[in-house]
Amino acid sequence: MRRAALLATAAVALTLAGCHGHPANAHAGATTSTTRPPPTVQVEKLTGGTTTPYFYVYTVDYPQLAGLGDQAQQRAINADLTRVASDLVGDFVAQVTSMPAPTTTSTSTSTSTTTAPASASSSGPASTTSAPPTTTSTVDLSQRSELTASAETTLLDTRLASFRTTATTNIAGAAHPTNTVVTASFDLSTGRRLALADLFRAGADYLDAVSSAALAQLATVPGYDAGLARTGAAPSDANFARFSLTEHALEITFAQGQVGPYAIGMPRVTIPYSQLRPLLASPGPLDGRT
Repeated sequence: MRRAALLATAAVALTLAGCHGHPANAHAGATTSTTRPPPTVQVEKLTGGTTTPYFYVYTVDYPQLAGLGDQAQQRAINADLTRVASDLVGDFVAQVTSMPAPTTTSTSTSTSTTTAPASASSSGPASTTSAPPTTTSTVDLSQRSELTASAETTLLDTRLASFRTTATTNIAGAAHPTNTVVTASFDLSTGRRLALADLFRAGADYLDAVSSAALAQLATVPGYDAGLARTGAAPSDANFARFSLTEHALEITFAQGQVGPYAIGMPRVTIPYSQLRPLLASPGPLDGRT
């Protein structure tokens, strides 16, 4: 009886321990941690086009996240990235269709069929039958407008995702193609798309710091125009909206014509996080980056 009572008491003690979150292997569990792997990126495409009344084609690559722990956040981020691609297509189509539709070339052709006599001994002449003329319309390939865009992942880990999409537009009749860049960065702990200001402490004079660093680097770019750059790289959020995050630095891409003539393309400057450290938010998206 005494042995049975002791066993019962031990069983109750173990049950109570389990109810208070202290399993028998608590010490083993305390030294084991699980780290969720970062999400992955799948590249998808928007493709399409038409030949009448306008002649254009487009192919736009865009990233989509997979494997993010919070599925609602993943859907929201992917919807945002899809919208970036859709906006590129929408702007392109709007630009093409704002101009007169290209002309078509019509070619009329007719055919005739000659029928021989029924037999070699027949003396009658061969008969000829003419088919109604057919008209074929073709569009000159030089009148085709085209948009192509490729997506690049500049940073992806468990905390942050940053993407850069570079698009090239060839409008029929234009002297040269145009290039554009669209960027998007996300805090994966919240699913929120980041603005440049979100990286820095409230009240920090980050725009002056970014502007100074950008101007110093732009001065080394062949073809750099100091006059344009003073405006195009002046301290304003709009001038640095095309920012990307990398492992160790903030990258800013400037639009064509923003800081120099068309010939210099879209210059990019790289500002190490270490250079911006006193201004970065803490806690913040770039905590721990060096």
